[in-house]
Amino acid sequence: MDLGDKMKATVQPHVPEPVLAVGVLQPAGTWGAMGGDQLSGFVGSLMRKNANKRSSGLGKNSAFRTKIALVAVTEARVYAFNAKGWGPTCKIVDQVGDWDRADLEITTTRGTMSTQFVIDVVSTGDHFELETNALMGVGGFTSTFVDALGPVADG
Repeated sequence: MDLGDKMKATVQPHVPEPVLAVGVLQPAGTWGAMGGDQLSGFVGSLMRKNANKRSSGLGKNSAFRTKIALVAVTEARVYAFNAKGWGPTCKIVDQVGDWDRADLEITTTRGTMSTQFVIDVVSTGDHFELETNALMGVGGFTSTFVDALGPVADG
């Protein structure tokens, strides 16, 4: 069982339909905040605060502990959860979102250190800026998630 399968198994009990893929995300800017910590703990804290603001509370970080966001894609919907831990120890903390895929505008930008995801909920104006580190792309884990987020077929 690879990491993608483990994350699906973690999320599936909380989702009423089959999960196609799961993204493991954190507030956009988290990787930069780690670099900021090298300069000063205060700089890193400010960077984390800004990252949390842009993520609208999804995957919110504290000064000492990073929570992650698990974003599950099904045929018709996208579900977002805050979680803690990693891999087999990952546990859902709370559900943050449940949206019709047709109501979402999602932009994906691949970078050197991370892939950024901007998720806009058209009907509510909710806006989430998240990222996954570039290493999550190894083995196709992030690629499977990006592919699943692709355009919704008219039906």
